[in-house]
Amino acid sequence: MVMCSRLKLELPAISSRISFAGEFGERIKKEVSQRAWSEWLDMQMKVINEYRLHLGEAAHRQFLQDTAAKFFGFDGGTGELDSAGPEGGLKLGK
Repeated sequence: MVMCSRLKLELPAISSRISFAGEFGERIKKEVSQRAWSEWLDMQMKVINEYRLHLGEAAHRQFLQDTAAKFFGFDGGTGELDSAGPEGGLKLGK
C-alpha cells in the first residue's frame, strides 16, 4: 500500500512495470498507486500524440517526465494539467 500523491488515498502500490527509470521511477513506485498509474498510462498516450513527442529525443522524454510529475502532484500542485495542447484537442485536467 502507498499513500498516493495524486489521489490522496492509501491504495495498492504499482504492481506492473513502469516506464520511468532512476530516481523519478523510484519516487513513482513509492508515492503512486496502481489506480493513478493506470490513469497516467491513458494520459501519457494522449500527451505523446497531442504533442507529437518522439521519445528518441531527450527533450521530449524530459517533457513527458515533467508532465508526469505534474500529473502525480510532485510539484505540490493539484495534479491538474492546465494545457490544451498544440492542437487544442487535449484538455489536460482531472
